[in-house]
Amino acid sequence: MEIGFTGILLLLMMWAIPVLLFFIALYWAIRLAIRHEKRRVPTPQEILAQERRERMAAERAAHLRDRRHRLG
Repeated sequence: MEIGFTGILLLLMMWAIPVLLFFIALYWAIRLAIRHEKRRVPTPQEILAQERRERMAAERAAHLRDRRHRLG
């Protein structure tokens, strides 16, 4: 059975082009999702948690520094 040039074009239009368009759309959706996630604004709870972690780290560093001065 010979497909011929018209049959090959028909197969290309029916399968290859839609699959290619699907993967391009999927790529763009993932790319936009990643870009959106990078621009996401932290919630107030996340901001407070980060500030608390930074404050605790500063207090711990100050405590260790004071301890070294007393011992040394």
